[in-house]
Amino acid sequence: MVRFQSFAVAVALLSASAGCVHKPALNSYRLLRQNAGPVLVPPGVARPDLSLRTFVADIPAGKRTCAAEGGIEVQPWKKKIRVTLNRDALLDQREPGWLAAWSMRAEAQGCIALGRGQDLANLIVESAPMDPAVAFRLLHVSFLSGYVELGPENRLEVHSPILREGTQVETPLVDTLKITGEGYHLDVDSTLAPSVVGFETAWYGVERNHGRIGYHFVPLSADRNIQGSVEHMPGPATNYFQFPPQAAFFRLFHKSEDNDILAFVIAGSTREDMDRRAKAVGNNLAECEKISGMCLALPRRVGVNPFLVVRVNGRDVTVPVGARLSAAIQAAGVKVPATVLPHLRVTKLFHGKPSPVEFDRQSSEILNLQLTGGEKLTWLNDTH
Repeated sequence: MVRFQSFAVAVALLSASAGCVHKPALNSYRLLRQNAGPVLVPPGVARPDLSLRTFVADIPAGKRTCAAEGGIEVQPWKKKIRVTLNRDALLDQREPGWLAAWSMRAEAQGCIALGRGQDLANLIVESAPMDPAVAFRLLHVSFLSGYVELGPENRLEVHSPILREGTQVETPLVDTLKITGEGYHLDVDSTLAPSVVGFETAWYGVERNHGRIGYHFVPLSADRNIQGSVEHMPGPATNYFQFPPQAAFFRLFHKSEDNDILAFVIAGSTREDMDRRAKAVGNNLAECEKISGMCLALPRRVGVNPFLVVRVNGRDVTVPVGARLSAAIQAAGVKVPATVLPHLRVTKLFHGKPSPVEFDRQSSEILNLQLTGGEKLTWLNDTH
């Protein structure tokens, strides 16, 4: 079964602010409640209302200059880039995923190095105080009507049936026994067809490439359930995510066709290349077969769900893309997340390293924190 979720990302920032020059550096995030809603104040920022900011990002400059847009101006600075940000102008950009699209254009126009646009977009949302949910909207489109651009913060869960030997590929997997109901509500009673003897649930990670831009897929594990007997495997029987060496960036999207939900993974040598291919396939599914192995259409029998990875009390847990912090606590087995508030500690990535998040323990606001992947949660005696 395919679960549609919106999704998410967290990364790092190297910054210097004119508003904070004469103040001691702050090494923690601070989650505050303002009149307009929650505000996450990043390390190094003293005021939750800071709007104008200039910071230097450890991202190589390109050979060209990009025009200022959406409150963002990028200039070369000692082989790196200097970013001037007007937070209020950025927040006026209402289109979901606007900042991610802008960063893709910045790469294509040549004002930053190829492959670093998403890193820059993440640095920008961390450079000024803002509602974490708004920052998430700037970086991501809704999966209900769009896609997930995959990165190291993601895990993919893949479900596939195990069929009896000799079963034809087109054999139905489900026998429908009875359909009842009326109007917008239908009840369907069904059972698995005799040809299905079990199913496999496999997990894949997305890791950065060494020595070149982009990412690659890594099979992590698989559980094969055959007639109630579960076997744990180091990887899936079939690796569905095999791409040519030039594939470096990946996008997952689902599309409805003939009452089926079809899953596609589109690859590109650059983010712009990936975006161009994805738009072509979105307009015409037949294009998937024409782009030399850079588009993968998963079999109709196979379902894929994107997740985020969060570390809770020393072990990795997965939560749906777009989940809040309370979901990670529940994934660790706590039915009522508020019960851990007195002892809860949270860290969030800042400049690639975990940074503490300070919050009011008398409020449940922290439980609504938008997860982007890479967070760490501990409670009890914090022994992990």
